[in-house]
Amino acid sequence: MRTMLAHADLSRYAGQFVWLEVNFDKPQNQDFFSRFEASGTPTFYVINAEGKLLADQPGAMSETELRAFLDRGISLAQNRQTPADAALERADLLLSRKSPNAVAAYEEVLRLAPADWPRRPLAQYSLVTALQLNQQHQQCAETAAREASTMKHDNAFANTVAAGMWCLVQGEAAARWHLAAASKLEPLAKQALASPETVRDERNELYRTLMYLAVSRNQNSQAESLEEKWLGELDAVKPADDEERSAVDIARVEAIQIFGDPERILAALRSSEQAMPHNYNASLRVAQMEKAAKHYDAAVAACDRGLARSPGALGRSWLLQTKSDALKQAGDSTGARQTLEQALDAAQQIPSQSQRENNVKRIKQALGGA
Repeated sequence: MRTMLAHADLSRYAGQFVWLEVNFDKPQNQDFFSRFEASGTPTFYVINAEGKLLADQPGAMSETELRAFLDRGISLAQNRQTPADAALERADLLLSRKSPNAVAAYEEVLRLAPADWPRRPLAQYSLVTALQLNQQHQQCAETAAREASTMKHDNAFANTVAAGMWCLVQGEAAARWHLAAASKLEPLAKQALASPETVRDERNELYRTLMYLAVSRNQNSQAESLEEKWLGELDAVKPADDEERSAVDIARVEAIQIFGDPERILAALRSSEQAMPHNYNASLRVAQMEKAAKHYDAAVAACDRGLARSPGALGRSWLLQTKSDALKQAGDSTGARQTLEQALDAAQQIPSQSQRENNVKRIKQALGGA
């Protein structure tokens, strides 16, 4: 996203916005995220001069979608709202609070919205997202298939299809509705992959969900074909900066974690680690795949390199947990437990309450079974 933002033509918004990037991992930014919760990264916000959240949108966007989001922020700031605009603002607030009432609110938005309303695709996607967050898997998948079939094949279409595909993955595969929904959504997923407007983050989501479904049906050859096609696309990327390099590597790891041989991507991950000498996450990704490939000594060494790269409490906790697991797999139970106790000390220093609680709970459970 940073690469797109650096090259996007946003000159018509000059003087209307103060641009601010807030890093989720830095402790000094936790007060911001305790007030403006992010369901994922990246998340975009429009906040007025009084500190009121006017609009937010999670996930990567195309340049066209970004302009639409900024236009929406301007409209809200100037109070130029149609009934559908006002209804969308109410629905977005409910969704930000993870309220189950968000589903009905977005349905009301679509009832009020004219067919050519420019924010209709956002409302369609948000409705599917609300159903997904409420774990209404059948309604989510069926709604995604219905709404996406009416949409232009842009990134909003890809977002909507991907959200519906995750509901297929998370739903009960043996349920009667599952096959019917899959027969509609999977062709839409392939259409989204064929669209040049689908950004890499959404391509990753679409490939992964298709792979998960293939594996769940024991269609390993299909999963392998999808994996190789996606990895081939990633291998063809020439990263413009460290952020893009990291995004590509994350996608590589996520694909292999579903299906495939970690040896396939280790050379690329090792190269990235050398190219980003101060990035502990690069070392962590190498360690994870070395461990998956049963190279336990190499995994431990990669964790130690990451720990030497001055990670914060969260990064230190992740690296130590990974190192402990590698030591355990290698048969060093004493070293594994000692390292896990160090991970617990680090986890207790994580600034974010939810991440701190989740990591502490997981490590304590592991220590109890060690």
